[in-house]
Amino acid sequence: MNALEVPGHLELESRILARDLRAWAARDDSRPQAGPRQAVNRVVRSIDRTLAELHALRTQLAAEIRQSDDAAMARTAELLARLNRDGAR
Repeated sequence: MNALEVPGHLELESRILARDLRAWAARDDSRPQAGPRQAVNRVVRSIDRTLAELHALRTQLAAEIRQSDDAAMARTAELLARLNRDGAR
């Protein structure tokens, strides 16, 4: 998943989580109910999956930030070298 897809994915996941959490909250522990248990299992799996995806995105963005910072530093070094050269004349 690329960075631009993440917000839409999180929005969809949050709607699914809300639905499944409502099902879990409405459970009746005085009788067997497979539906709420399945819903809460989906919630836990969704949380685990979302955390993994967010961590992967964080890793990707950190690498992109480093590359961008390195490029900015190279441009700055080049500009300073040019200014020093021109100022030494």
